[in-house]
Amino acid sequence: MRALAHPARIAILLFLLSGEPRTATECSEHTDESPSACSYHLRELERFGFVERAEPSDDRRARPWKPTAAGFSVGDDWTDTSLPVRTARQAVTTAEIEENRRLIMRFFEAEDSVDISWRSAVDFHTFELMATPEELKQINSEVGELLRPYRPTGRTEIPEDAGPVHVVYQAFPRVTKAK
Repeated sequence: MRALAHPARIAILLFLLSGEPRTATECSEHTDESPSACSYHLRELERFGFVERAEPSDDRRARPWKPTAAGFSVGDDWTDTSLPVRTARQAVTTAEIEENRRLIMRFFEAEDSVDISWRSAVDFHTFELMATPEELKQINSEVGELLRPYRPTGRTEIPEDAGPVHVVYQAFPRVTKAK
């Protein structure tokens, strides 16, 4: 988890998970980091097994990267409350929340330039549910099963008009503010 605790690495990994292999320069344009910083972060992600070099393109100077998995999770076992695990989990989750916020704000800033067909498909939902821990596990499992077939890395036939879509799903018990 330490490898993902850096906000730039989360941004780069999510960008790579959204589609085709990308170079450090392409990651730079998406993350607002310099190409050399992206190159460093890609090597770190490679060291921890999250990305690998993709087949070289026609341009031999371009060195694309691809993710090694279809996605990642902070983990479905939040029962380990040891300090190192809890600290790493919080750092990764905080970096992911910040990247989600950055992507949402980027969408709102560019909303007028987004094609009307895509704008008509946008949705922001917030639900408050009443569920048991077992029911929440079931909901999480069903949502995961619903979304998995649309991950670009596992999709064999992608429609021509398909594009990258960022989906954020978080489910946790509402906690009352401590006094």
